[in-house]
Amino acid sequence: MLRSLCMLALFALLFGAAGAQEALRVSNIIIIGHERTREHVILREIPFQVGDTMPVADLESYKQKALETLTQTTLFNFVEANYTIIDNTTVLWDFTVRERWYVWPGVVFSLAETNLNSWWQNKDFERINYGFYVQDLNFRGRREIVSLNFQYGWTRKIGLSYQIPGLNKKRTLGAGFQVFYANNREVNYGSRDNERLFFKDDRFIQEEIVVNTRLEYRPRFYNRHRLNMGLHTVIIDDTVNTYAADYLPPERNQSQYVHLSYGFKREKRDNIGYPLTGYVIDATLDQDGLGLIHDNDVFLTSLATTFNTHHQLGGRWYAAQGLKTKVTLINDNETPYYFQRGLGYGSAFIRGYELYVIDGQHYALWKSNLKYNLLKKRTVDLNSGMAKKFDKFHYSVFLNVFADAGYVIDRINENVNPLANDLQYAAGLGLDFVTYYDVVVRFEGAINKQGQPGLYIHFKNPI
Repeated sequence: MLRSLCMLALFALLFGAAGAQEALRVSNIIIIGHERTREHVILREIPFQVGDTMPVADLESYKQKALETLTQTTLFNFVEANYTIIDNTTVLWDFTVRERWYVWPGVVFSLAETNLNSWWQNKDFERINYGFYVQDLNFRGRREIVSLNFQYGWTRKIGLSYQIPGLNKKRTLGAGFQVFYANNREVNYGSRDNERLFFKDDRFIQEEIVVNTRLEYRPRFYNRHRLNMGLHTVIIDDTVNTYAADYLPPERNQSQYVHLSYGFKREKRDNIGYPLTGYVIDATLDQDGLGLIHDNDVFLTSLATTFNTHHQLGGRWYAAQGLKTKVTLINDNETPYYFQRGLGYGSAFIRGYELYVIDGQHYALWKSNLKYNLLKKRTVDLNSGMAKKFDKFHYSVFLNVFADAGYVIDRINENVNPLANDLQYAAGLGLDFVTYYDVVVRFEGAINKQGQPGLYIHFKNPI
């Protein structure tokens, strides 16, 4: 009996010692290479802190999570993480970062068309926006963003914006504001045959004044809640109503309304600029107009959602799928054209339909990609010593095949836009060049449902 009890005690001591060795306490976290970014800003993005315990078997998992969260800040071009186990009881972490260039005085150059491909079709140089801006993407080293913009060309615009992500000690609350004034001599007042229609005058025929405020809550790493409130004013010349009586709410050449918006986003991807693994869920509920300023002004409610997933299939093979939806509700069942956006704008377009817009009140868009990493990520260090933040860069190349499909519901102009209220789809091949500072250049060839082939170029991740 005594012998049995001794054996049990010995086993308990052995297993207890083994269990103690499996859980390590974080003794210190060392940050190396940050010149401008405050250390507490970096520590906020690491999914553990000094004093936490972690199983030995999970160290690599913690390392990968830390690399992902630090990369997603877009503060650094390169991030390295290492850990050292000390006396089988504690673990020391060290992170080496290479900061990006944060202050960008530069030239504004953008197109008034929906994308480069539609502009290239007409090559109208009057539909180019140009000017200059001053932007600080890490103001005071606290990840604050300050931007001052002076724009001329198709849209003349002057604006100021400021965002601060850490108002409280835990850096879970953020805030910001935006204000701008813009005017145009030409407006897109409608669409026919799924091509945008424009009216131009020698004088300014549209003015916009926008004041927005923003509050953001980020309890940990992956979830964000955002609340926006603003006052928007749109003023048009009487001549615009002769082209489109439904451009603004009926019998109005000025629309001034309160804008409210609530959004939720869960971002868990390995990279924001060109993700290969992970997923993102984003939903936004917008309310334009509350009936507080003008009874007969706009009262529009819309819900937009995005769900994208990215997977590594094995080796150099990757797959991605994306779903975007939008539902619009309005009190009189008619959406003024100024507020009406279907497919063909921003990132909501079917590849192969770059030369078209499909206006409507509701839509669903599905995108899919199958990628092969043709050229693995390579890092080049020029060692010139002249520009430390540009000396070292990386690049990679992906070959991909894709298929997209979309459906737009239009109850207003369906008789003049044949692509609405019908399933549209396209497929094609592409070549993606990816490098640092989230630069992506995509060359794609696609053929759509109508049998129209095309070659297109884009500068953002497709999904």
